[in-house]
Amino acid sequence: MGKYNYNYQGFENYCYPGTDILINKLNIKNDEQLSMAERDITRLKLLKLFQSPASNKFDFALLCSIHKEIFEDIYSWAGQVRQGDFFSKGGSIFCRGSLIKSNANTILGNLANEKYLCNLEKPIFISRVAYYMSEINALHPFREGNGRTSREFFRQLALHANYLLDFSNTKKEDLLVADINAFNGVYDDLIIILDSAVRNVRDL
Repeated sequence: MGKYNYNYQGFENYCYPGTDILINKLNIKNDEQLSMAERDITRLKLLKLFQSPASNKFDFALLCSIHKEIFEDIYSWAGQVRQGDFFSKGGSIFCRGSLIKSNANTILGNLANEKYLCNLEKPIFISRVAYYMSEINALHPFREGNGRTSREFFRQLALHANYLLDFSNTKKEDLLVADINAFNGVYDDLIIILDSAVRNVRDL
């Protein structure tokens, strides 16, 4: 929030009139204050999810439910696919809103066909996670909170595959650059980050 130039085509009534501040249940109309409140609330929600059992079905419904769990105390549209046409942030143009669900079902259907990446050696596992993380990032299915939702989704996926995925020691700036590169089809930086962030539970 505040870092990027957001651009919507075809729909944008998420913000208070005349501002780029998202309409929120807290009725906070100051960007910095909203960022702080959002950070505090979502941190607790992510902790709650961390303490819950991982899912065994990694579909679009799960991705939406994770987003809803994290953001429902802040935004009325938590868990809902963003509306509108194209959505851009910085130099990245994300999926058209009307195509998000169908594309998500295709991507996550492919993930299911790969048996949710179970029984893979670590190098292959992290290369496939890098690919699917990039695909979900390209969808950008929600108006806000895509990164946190995606990371929780893949944390649960990794746990299901007997890996621990922990980005706590990863610099946000490094992950952002890696995500942008992966968006453009270059996965090397994201794979390097995942190599440090992923551990096999058998090694603990």
